[in-house]
Amino acid sequence: MAVQQRGRPMPFTEEQMRQIYGTNIIDFAVSNGFEIEKSDKATVHVKNSGGLYLFKHGRGYYSFTEEKGGNIVEFAMHYLGLEKRDAMERILGCRAYEQTVHIVTPREKAERGKMRLPPRDTDDRRVFAYLTKTRRIDPEIVQAMMKQGRVYQARQEVNGRVRRNCAFVGYDSRGMPRYCALRSPSADSSFRQDVENSDKTYGFLMEGRSRRVYEFEAPIDAMSHATLCKLQGIDWRKDYRISEGCLSDKALKQFLKDHPQVREIVFCYDNDADGKLADGTPHNHGQVRAAQAKEYFASLGYVTYIQTPSQKDFNKMLTSLYERPAQGEQEAEEDGLEP
Repeated sequence: MAVQQRGRPMPFTEEQMRQIYGTNIIDFAVSNGFEIEKSDKATVHVKNSGGLYLFKHGRGYYSFTEEKGGNIVEFAMHYLGLEKRDAMERILGCRAYEQTVHIVTPREKAERGKMRLPPRDTDDRRVFAYLTKTRRIDPEIVQAMMKQGRVYQARQEVNGRVRRNCAFVGYDSRGMPRYCALRSPSADSSFRQDVENSDKTYGFLMEGRSRRVYEFEAPIDAMSHATLCKLQGIDWRKDYRISEGCLSDKALKQFLKDHPQVREIVFCYDNDADGKLADGTPHNHGQVRAAQAKEYFASLGYVTYIQTPSQKDFNKMLTSLYERPAQGEQEAEEDGLEP
């Protein structure tokens, strides 16, 4: 007899559920391109991840950077940008079909608490300097984002120490903050963290007025792209830009619901030219994801494009112009930032 939830049976059998949650998280991570390095008695560290550790017993992970952990399904959702069912299918290694009979009722997901923005500092000088001088984003663009409350300098006291970070905020259609990503305003720090109870459905958005939206992995890339457009004489305020905060399309889907007039999507994921799978096979994670997203949204009737940065990402494109100032404007023109 099938156990139902909201009138629909779950698409996984009891055996499949045991297999999903019994899969070793280390094996799963390695098979999806994560690299494992130094370890201690209980954990292994994921290379280039900051503070992400996988437990050697294979049942979960913990991120000291984000100060939270979870099971293998939550790992796949968070670090691969998948919806829950897609994450479970990825772990299982096959598609789930709803004609199965023996099913289990999953545990109810705890209701998301209210996201509280970290306090704003007395000024934004450190963040402004970091974004304009280190990241080379145009001051007008940074000022506009700060005026709109989408970027600010957060000040937090943790264990008696004051931390100042860049805060990038996403709002819902009512103007309520629903997402906040923090990152250190220093080129020497890899700190980045989502504020507790952040909802990636509501990404960092740069408003526009056209029928086109550009989608990025990170807010800094969105602002960098706007800067590159301004350098070419293109009105950076014309088109929308949205950041996912990962390789996902959750924020884009919500944006399109809230902006039905938008019919063109330009996917601007990173150019991971040196990316590899666990077995050493070359794999450009960002561009593979862009190709998948382009095909999917085209099937929904949108006009879709891919804009691949000539460097790893659009901020690297921007900062490289200042490393070679004599070639700057010419290279920006050659890259062509409108599809």
